[in-house]
Amino acid sequence: MTDNTEKVVWDHPAAATYVQAARDAAALLDTAKDHATTTAGVDLSGLGVLGGAFAAAWSDAWTVHSDHLGTASALATGYGQAITAWGTTLDGVDAESAQRIAGAVPGTDEIQA
Repeated sequence: MTDNTEKVVWDHPAAATYVQAARDAAALLDTAKDHATTTAGVDLSGLGVLGGAFAAAWSDAWTVHSDHLGTASALATGYGQAITAWGTTLDGVDAESAQRIAGAVPGTDEIQA
């Protein structure tokens, strides 16, 4: 911010929409993770000795994919929680500032340089 009108404008409806989208995304990622885990465990024993390496690579790849989906779900959930916490903090700061301006909370009359 480059001028003296620095302020934070919090858009509650937009934040709520983002948090809901994060919840929805996390739920979808969890479902995909469950499917990837199931896919990793598909019985490929019928491939025999020649397909053994493929079966192992298949299982490993789907397990890694499942882990990545779990991480993505956790991140989406965490981002939603961070947005909620930030909004709550800003609301508290706004309420305290309003009370100080109204004289409801004792504050200092000194101007800090």
